[in-house]
Amino acid sequence: MASISVSPYWKPRNARSTFWLKISAARKAMMRIADDFRLGRGHDRVILSRLETGRLDGTSVMMNDAMNPEDIARLRKLRAGGAKVGLHLNLTQALPGGGPIWPLGELIRPLLGAPFLGAITASLVRQVDAFVTQFGSLPDYYDGHQHCHCFPAIAPLVARLSYGPATWVRVPLPATWEGRWLNIRAGGAKVLLILALAARARAIFVRAGLKTNHDFSGFLRLGDPASVRRWLPELLARATPDCLIMLHPGDGADPVQCAGHAAGSRAIEARILFESPIK
Repeated sequence: MASISVSPYWKPRNARSTFWLKISAARKAMMRIADDFRLGRGHDRVILSRLETGRLDGTSVMMNDAMNPEDIARLRKLRAGGAKVGLHLNLTQALPGGGPIWPLGELIRPLLGAPFLGAITASLVRQVDAFVTQFGSLPDYYDGHQHCHCFPAIAPLVARLSYGPATWVRVPLPATWEGRWLNIRAGGAKVLLILALAARARAIFVRAGLKTNHDFSGFLRLGDPASVRRWLPELLARATPDCLIMLHPGDGADPVQCAGHAAGSRAIEARILFESPIK
C-alpha cells in the first residue's frame, strides 16, 4: 500500500483543495490505475511520469505495434518495483497492429452468434499472448476498453482467459450505494448502464473463482473537461482505502485520441494527479 505524503511545493488552491488535503492526509492510499497505456506516445510519457513520481499505482496496457522500446523498458522496471500492469482488453479502438474491432452496439448485445464469439475469443487470446511476450508473464489484472470485458456475452469469454494465482479482474462497480450515487453524479446517466453490466459480470467472475477489486470509482464525463476538473478531486478525496480509481491522464497534444474523450480532459487529469498531495 502506497504511503501518503504532502509535497512542500503543493499549496491548496481553494476550499475544495483544502478539503481534499484534510481527507487524504488521514487515510491510506487507494489504488490509482491509468487506462489506455499504449494509446499514444504522448499519453504513455505522461502515465510513466506519474507512475515514477508515485502519483499512480498502475496502468492498463492496450496491445498494439506502436509502443516505444524505451517506454516498454521503463514500464517493466516500474512493474518490478511494485506497479500493477494490467491488460486493457480492446475490441473497439483502432490501433496500429491492434487486431480487429467491432461496433460497440454489436458487442453489447446479450446474445452473439457462435462465429462472432469465436472471432472475439481469438482476439482476446491474441492480446493475452502479446502481453506475455512483451512483459514475460500474465497481466496483474484484466480490464476492458469501454468496459467491454463486462458486456453480457463477453464476460464469460474473459472468465476463461489465462489467469495466474494473483491475477484479478477489474469490476467497475462501487461497493456502496453512496459511492454509486457519487459516480452517477460525476459520470452521468451512462453510468447506470455500466453499473448494471458490472454487477452481472462480477457474478460471472466470482462463479469462475476469479478475484476482483472490492470498491471502485472514477466515472467522469470525459467529453467535458470542466466537469472532469470539477469532479475528479472529489472522487479522489472521497475514495475508501480499498478503492480502485480509474483514471485517464494523458497529453492533450497527442495526435491519437479516443472518440468522445476530450483531449483537454486527459491533460486536466494529468495536472490534478501532479498536484495531488497523495503519494
